[in-house]
Amino acid sequence: MPVDLKKFTTVVYDNLPDAAGGGLQAMIKSFKTKAGVKDIDKGLITDVKVVMSYANTHNLEQIIKYLKPRMQDDAHKNEPLLQQISVGMDSVALEGVKAKLKAQYGTSNVFTEYTTALRGIKQPEEIALMSKSAQLSAIAHAEVMKAIKPSMSERELEGILLYVHKKYGAEDEGYPPIIGVGANACILHYEENNETVLNNQMVLLDVGSEYHGYSADVTRTVPPTGKFTEEQKAIYQVVYDAQEQVINMCKAGIKYSDLEKKTGEVLAAGLIKLGIINDAKELRTYYPHGVSHHVGLDVHDKGPYAGNLEAGMIITVEPGIYIPAGSKCDKKWWNIGVRIEDDILIGKDKFTNLSADAPRTWQAVEKMAAQSSIFDGAKFPPLK
Repeated sequence: MPVDLKKFTTVVYDNLPDAAGGGLQAMIKSFKTKAGVKDIDKGLITDVKVVMSYANTHNLEQIIKYLKPRMQDDAHKNEPLLQQISVGMDSVALEGVKAKLKAQYGTSNVFTEYTTALRGIKQPEEIALMSKSAQLSAIAHAEVMKAIKPSMSERELEGILLYVHKKYGAEDEGYPPIIGVGANACILHYEENNETVLNNQMVLLDVGSEYHGYSADVTRTVPPTGKFTEEQKAIYQVVYDAQEQVINMCKAGIKYSDLEKKTGEVLAAGLIKLGIINDAKELRTYYPHGVSHHVGLDVHDKGPYAGNLEAGMIITVEPGIYIPAGSKCDKKWWNIGVRIEDDILIGKDKFTNLSADAPRTWQAVEKMAAQSSIFDGAKFPPLK
């Protein structure tokens, strides 16, 4: 018997990407017509969801930067609420705009709202899989610390990480591996991994496994010589201090936005002390991303960002500092990029670092680098 979808007060649905099969798109179009669902520009509704789900006073600058190139198309130009956000506002005005967006677009966001809440809290079975994915990823990073040499290439390090993943039964990586040495470490999503010699420049390794559908997200920054230079050590320590303080905040009831606030405070203070910046307002020059995201079925899994941390959430904590050549600071800091990232399980009154098997302090990294590697002495016949 046909169902009159128009009789329902709320119809929950999701917008599928254009890449979805033609038959499926036709079925969704038919469903929307029968349900009387208003057809809204996909790009617009995506950005409305971003604002409703994530925007707060601590990340508003990043949200505005994200929106800016999108505000030129007709759909965005005709949405005054997004136009207001794109020029900035205080916390009271922002919450008012978000409330109006929810009233206007709430029905189209119900699916995202429900699935975001559900995916944000991991079940015991999911936590078990995530624990394994994070642990085997961390072990892979530790093996790289043992094996790394100045004469090696970015791809060789990638190969070691992927070998360890497969050895433990991971089916894939959760995202394209990032192996960046020197200047490449200062490129946020560098994926070429084609530098042939590391020399004595630090290497940033952002690589996590996908184990039985669950993605880890782990980053370490390692000196190929096994020893940090004084400049490398100084930047590394600033990043570590920020990560350590933020990780120790991770328990149920803490505001998600407070993690970013604390990160900014510690990083800015550290860079000011080193003379790299003069004012905390300059921090975004060298710290252009957020400190955390949910992780699970996707490396950037669904989960709420506007409220408090809840028991069962698994989030990353990943502060970073990136100083490309030509920066307005002493040249001795140029081409140093450092990020330290771990996967943190939120408990009622504590946290668990799921990726703790990869050393984090510079002292522990150097100690691990001094150990022998199963890859030491591996020789292959020369190519003819």
